[in-house]
Amino acid sequence: MGRAIDLFVTYRFLKLLVTPFEKQDAYKLGIIDKNGNRILPPPVAGVIQTKPKPLTTIEEQSAYTILHKLIFNIKKIFAKVPGLRTKLGTYAAALYLLKDTFKESVDDPDMFEKEFMKYLHEEGYEIDDSISEEVIGFGEVLPKGEYALVQDILNKEEEELSAKKNDKVAVFDDVAPVDTVLGVEIFPVVHLKTKSVIYVGLEDLK
Repeated sequence: MGRAIDLFVTYRFLKLLVTPFEKQDAYKLGIIDKNGNRILPPPVAGVIQTKPKPLTTIEEQSAYTILHKLIFNIKKIFAKVPGLRTKLGTYAAALYLLKDTFKESVDDPDMFEKEFMKYLHEEGYEIDDSISEEVIGFGEVLPKGEYALVQDILNKEEEELSAKKNDKVAVFDDVAPVDTVLGVEIFPVVHLKTKSVIYVGLEDLK
């Protein structure tokens, strides 16, 4: 049974990853726009709405699950990468959320990394393994301090993206990594604006 579930989740992962946003059921149902972002309701009495409408039907809920949300996040990162040269560190935190979310549902949580690497190679992406000069430390610990995000980071507990590029995050003691994804150490940090814990790689910080 476990093997069958792994194969099913792998199939769903790859299918969602390669299918353009405009061909996703969530787009056809008006849940997301052509860039994969949630569509907000129109203004009410001149007041701009900041929260998407609830998904009330089974069809809507099936078209936009936590799996969809996390994979759409990876697809949005792809959209920001020019050409076919990419840094693995750019995707590490996003893949960690997938791995952590489904670790109790599959026999091999590392399959997301394996399938993602397979996808990159099959699509002809060139992997850039260089380390940015702005990267803090080398993964053993993230030193106590305040940092800024160099890209948007998803918090799986939130419906919409809340941690954005240049937002401040902090760790209040030296912190060890919680996992390694794509060879990148993943650390918990506090997003100061929302006071929520998010997960980042060193290349997500400056």
